[in-house]
Amino acid sequence: MSNPTDPQIQQTVDAIEEKFNARVQEITDRGNQEINEITDEGEQPGAIGAAIGVTVKVDWVTRPVKLDVPKFSSALQKVSFDVPQVTMKTRAFSWDVPATKMETRCIAKKPEMVCKGLKCTVRYKCIYMDFPVAYMKRMEIKTDIPEVVMKKQEFSFNKPVVSFETIEIKTKLPQFTVVNVDAELKEMEAEATRVSKEMEAEIAVAQRELEESLSSGVGDEVENIFEEVRNKLLEDRKAVSGQFEDSISKMKRTIGTLKQNNAAAEVQQMETELAKLVNDYKAALGEIDAALGKLNEDQEAAIKAIKIS
Repeated sequence: MSNPTDPQIQQTVDAIEEKFNARVQEITDRGNQEINEITDEGEQPGAIGAAIGVTVKVDWVTRPVKLDVPKFSSALQKVSFDVPQVTMKTRAFSWDVPATKMETRCIAKKPEMVCKGLKCTVRYKCIYMDFPVAYMKRMEIKTDIPEVVMKKQEFSFNKPVVSFETIEIKTKLPQFTVVNVDAELKEMEAEATRVSKEMEAEIAVAQRELEESLSSGVGDEVENIFEEVRNKLLEDRKAVSGQFEDSISKMKRTIGTLKQNNAAAEVQQMETELAKLVNDYKAALGEIDAALGKLNEDQEAAIKAIKIS
């Protein structure tokens, strides 16, 4: 079973056809009025005679205009990728850093004489000074750490599937022939012929404009159909981007806190996780961008396939 022409496209085609038919009728009515005025002048008293006249024969010829219009069905397309789910948990970190402290030490000994009675001896007394001593100092902080869990997320959209059908618009166009003309009314015949040719020229212009309107109108409707799907994909892309940006921002803030406290090992671990998250971010956007690119290609192909003959 074939897919029906999209209702909006069919409505556009019908409206353009109706406008064209009304214009052809207006041109025909106006031309008939001019020809009637010409023939009426030939029948007035004072002219060659009432029996002498001009007859204009009007034949309606059916001319088809063929148009390849797209017919749409939809195919559910799915795009899946991992997105971050972030929870903040308070964790304690401890590490050793080199530090110095001052210790009082005996840096030298000075001699002193000590006498008991007539006997004297020498003893040494320490000179005490503060002395810097290196040691490893235990550091500890508590901070909120983002715990990232990657969760498979799936987006689906109805991708337009395009096929083409040739529809035919049958237009009835008038053709005018001047007949039954007396030899003495050649001037009147020429005037009636001029009017009929002008009518045919106007109708030819109207037909060209019909073809241009069909091509433009159907193309606009095709664009609207694809634009609706494109906007849905762009909304999904924005939502995914927001999730990743939030997670990346939290990780960067945590890395900054750890750096301020010289937690080198923890900083290295967090930076590794951040790099992986950024790569996942690029991959997720790449999936959506690829779907957008394919959608644009399908739209271009649909517009190029619109033909009028």
